[in-house]
Parts: sequence; structure tokens; C-alpha cells
Amino acid sequence: MTKTLLPFIFLLATCFMAAPLTVKACSCAEPPGIDDQLNRKTAIFTGKLLSLTKAVETTSWSSADLVKAQFEVTMVWKGELNSRTTVYTALSSESCGYEGFEVNEEFIVFAYGKLDRLETGLCEGTKNLESAQEELKDLGTGYVPLKTSTQDNHLEIHSANNELNNQFTIDLVLVLILTLFILLVIFVKQQRR
Repeated sequence: MTKTLLPFIFLLATCFMAAPLTVKACSCAEPPGIDDQLNRKTAIFTGKLLSLTKAVETTSWSSADLVKAQFEVTMVWKGELNSRTTVYTALSSESCGYEGFEVNEEFIVFAYGKLDRLETGLCEGTKNLESAQEELKDLGTGYVPLKTSTQDNHLEIHSANNELNNQFTIDLVLVLILTLFILLVIFVKQQRR
């Protein structure tokens, strides 16, 4: 029995240590109209991208890792947004992330999720402001954002702590699996004696 179990455990451990494969999984349906966007989205705004913080490179990389985009909001059509707002998107378009963000450029952003954790993506309608004239016309008159509060800083610190805790958990699980595998190999070798 141990002769058949050992290759299976080795194969399982190898799967966890193997390099990730590239998988293209994103496909978007036809973009919804402005009325649907106003009903479905948590926030719709225009703003200048102030910073773009990519995920910290680690041994476990994923196209779904989040990128943090901080905006100086200029106009709002939906949501109670501060003048500085953070939106997250997946790192790669392979995971439906929006890859078109460039610092110091202006965008129209269609975001979903909670106001303290807004997200957007390739299929949401977010785009460079220059190519959004039709959307701006359909949206009509917006309103100015709220002033920036100290609550924003607290939310960003909380978010950064959550990201670190998630990476620590993944690393801990990998170490535990490797440790169990080594202990099992030692146990099997001792049983053979």
C-alpha cells in the first residue's frame, strides 16, 4: 500500500510547486447601456489616475492579483465618492482586469462592489476619457465628489493589511503541505526498515 501511496503524494506535492500555466478565461458580452450601468454599478465617475500600484511580486503569481488605482475624482454620476477614490482591478486582462490605466491620464470608471472596496475590469465599460464622449453625453450632468476624509487613509491601511495576511496564509499552507510530505517520506522509509 505504501508503494502506491508514495507516488501519489509526490505527484500531489509536485502540483503545488509547479509553475502556473497561462490560461485565457475572459470574454465580455456586449457592453450594457447607460441605464443598465446606472442600475448595476456602485459608482460611476471620471477622474485622473494619480497612482497605480501593482501586486507585490511573490513566488505565487496570478493574473487575478489585484492592482490598486487611486484617482482624483472630478465628476460623479453614481455613488458618494470622496475626491480621492481607490479602485481595484485584476492584474491581467486574462482575468478580466483593465490593463489600460496610465498615470496622469483621465478615465471614466464604472465600478462595482462596496464603496470602500470598488472594483472594475475589462468588461465593465471603464475607458480613457477621450474615447468616452458618447457615454458622457448619455450620462448627462453629474455632481462633484465629497472632500477627502481621514477615513480613506484608514481604509487603505486596512486593505494593505488584508493583502499581507492573505499572502501569509498562502505561504503558510504551502509550508505545511511540504512539511507533511517530508514527514510522510520519513515515516515510509522507517516502515521499510
